[in-house]
Amino acid sequence: MQSLWMLAASFLFAVLAASVKLGAPEIGTFSMVFYRGLFGVVMLYVWARLTGKTIATPCLWSHFKRSGAGTVALAMWLYSVTFLPLSTGMTLNYTSPIFMAAILIAAGLLRRRPIEWRLAGTVLVGFAGVVEVLQPEINPQDFWPALIGLGSGLLSAVAYIQIKELSDLHEPEWRVVFYFSLCNLVFGLVGHLLLEPADTYTLKSTACVVAVGLSACFAQIAMTRSFGAGNLLLSSVLSFSGIIFAAFIGLAVWGDRIEAQSALGIAIIIVAGVAASLLTKRAGKKTAPGEELKGIGRKD
Repeated sequence: MQSLWMLAASFLFAVLAASVKLGAPEIGTFSMVFYRGLFGVVMLYVWARLTGKTIATPCLWSHFKRSGAGTVALAMWLYSVTFLPLSTGMTLNYTSPIFMAAILIAAGLLRRRPIEWRLAGTVLVGFAGVVEVLQPEINPQDFWPALIGLGSGLLSAVAYIQIKELSDLHEPEWRVVFYFSLCNLVFGLVGHLLLEPADTYTLKSTACVVAVGLSACFAQIAMTRSFGAGNLLLSSVLSFSGIIFAAFIGLAVWGDRIEAQSALGIAIIIVAGVAASLLTKRAGKKTAPGEELKGIGRKD
């Protein structure tokens, strides 16, 4: 059952990306971030009231750091999938485990600890896969969307570190998602009002907005259920199925064909991402859990 939850989450994240791409340019990127947050805030707030839970938290600053990094990463990812082939945009965001491994190595170097060479190897292999993906797919005009998509993977890794901090503070997962959604709502609204033209609401664009809000909420729930079921490695491996789902959706809707070189790059990134996830967990267990990541991405 755990595998079905993660497969469902990965499929819904691919649907989310496809809905954003279909909704552009009628609905801007910041507007999509806003609606993704609006659905999450409303649904979680209603659920909290019905179950007698409170949204008040003693960890507001930690939520701000996690939600800020995650929201910017989300906006960068949605922007990139608007302009790139769907599978390429998804793949660039899935580099976060590779960036996480790179951060872990940097933390070890700063503390003058021995380098985990296998972990360093996964980072190098992973970025070689990124080069393979980008070479045949990216035209000169797509350079910035590709760079922004890669940046979303980096910021996602930073957000995951902050999630670890919140977990250590015993914050419930639903509250983490609530404040993330609230940050989406505020950031998306301000960004839309300041930087984007007015949206155009048609039957198609409205359906895309609803699909973004619902797929994001249910994907988050399914992913949480999967990771909470026990086998974290299996969930991590299956999460990469989102790239495969995106490739099929891109082919069916936009006729995106994946070149052999891109397919090789995607395979390399998946293998490197899975290996990085496993080695990062092992490296973190050699001392105190999470010790290697303490202080990374923090300014307080």
